[in-house]
Amino acid sequence: MPMIVEIENPAKFKRVRTLLGAKSDAETLDRALEKVIDDYEPIKKRINGNDLPEAYWEDLFSDPPLPRGHSASQAIVDERNEDRF
Repeated sequence: MPMIVEIENPAKFKRVRTLLGAKSDAETLDRALEKVIDDYEPIKKRINGNDLPEAYWEDLFSDPPLPRGHSASQAIVDERNEDRF
């Protein structure tokens, strides 16, 4: 649905256009609206079904696995010993 929009501060609009890398005024408005929707839409609506966000998986698997020769119980003991200092 076409809409007429009055921009009260053209300098800010040009800055937004530059930041978003848009080539036209319409593209600038479209990208800005998408950004606002993404930022303010409740997280439950953004996640499909029971899937967790990508950032969760990236954080979960970003830690390196246990070094060779270490067991999980040894890793826990080592971690507890490090916390004392």
